[in-house]
Amino acid sequence: MKKVYFLVNGPGEISGWLYPLVKWIKEFNPAWSQDLVFNSIVVPCQFASGKEDGVLKSWNFFGEVIPSNKYWSLFRDGRKYENSVFFHIGGDLYFNLALSKRKKGIPVAYVEKYFWGERFYRKVYTLNDKLNIPNSIFVGDLRFDFLPSNAFSDSNNIALFPGSRNYALKFFIPFYLALVKEIVKDFPDFNFTFFLSPFIDGKVVDDILRRVNSMVKDLPIKFEILDDMKKLNGYLMAITLPGTNTMQLAYMKIPMIVILPLHRPEFIPIEGIANLFKGRLREGLINLYLKKNPYLALPNKISPGIIPEIVGNFHFRDVLKYIKEILYNRERLIKIHEKLKENFNKDYLSSEIIWKDLYNEVLSKII
Repeated sequence: MKKVYFLVNGPGEISGWLYPLVKWIKEFNPAWSQDLVFNSIVVPCQFASGKEDGVLKSWNFFGEVIPSNKYWSLFRDGRKYENSVFFHIGGDLYFNLALSKRKKGIPVAYVEKYFWGERFYRKVYTLNDKLNIPNSIFVGDLRFDFLPSNAFSDSNNIALFPGSRNYALKFFIPFYLALVKEIVKDFPDFNFTFFLSPFIDGKVVDDILRRVNSMVKDLPIKFEILDDMKKLNGYLMAITLPGTNTMQLAYMKIPMIVILPLHRPEFIPIEGIANLFKGRLREGLINLYLKKNPYLALPNKISPGIIPEIVGNFHFRDVLKYIKEILYNRERLIKIHEKLKENFNKDYLSSEIIWKDLYNEVLSKII
């Protein structure tokens, strides 16, 4: 049987881009998929949580999940996978191409930005309709597939996202708990849900909660693993870090506040070789990036200023004051919701376009 290898790196790419491709196969179960074995290769990445292979195995879909610590060894072993498809979803575009060539496979890619290595792939699927890449077709954003198109509710429910990496949890769980403790003094009817990423280490969460047990007691909060985005139905707003989930929340029309503290720059991952820099140089690179990119939240990169951001060396009281002002002025949340309705819509499945094209152009010729 021929094989399809998905090359992925971090939580965002796995949950936002790979998951819809897998869900489409599971849901529609095309006859030709029975002649394929699906596998995944986790590519080393500074944005990874370390739990990627465990999450992939939990899907009960892949025949083999190759962890990131074995990625480089794939280049050295002599096994060939002639006519197998190597589908780049995340990681280094060039090394993934080199691996595919090394294994005599067929390179395919789903990309958001243009570099130059894409031209050497057999097929390229893009989410940006302005990209002009040879052998490419525009398919739209996979992150919007299989999501409720409107999960917003003018309710008293607030969703909290503390991130998918352990160092973020150690800051954001206590930080959010302190916010909740103060917010309920003015809004006693509000309810809060911590949506925990399936990529986090449950032991770390348990340890943090033991340490802040006195803060959790009697607060109107609950904790849930976000294994299905439909759990977000009925929420007034979300408080979150920058990341893939901001795009998903935008599509679901849920207003949000995006928070990123810069007090500890060593904990903020940076793309490429710059991630190796430390100290003042690292801090300088982050500040330079922020000057060139005034927005960090993905929805703001598409529609600048559509959702509020709090970024920098801020104080707790400043964040609390800002959030309370928004909650006292629900009309502002309604306006954000209406703007999201205008700007984030899609009435088709990108995953379906990709699979049908891939079958017609590549898979039908090898199975």
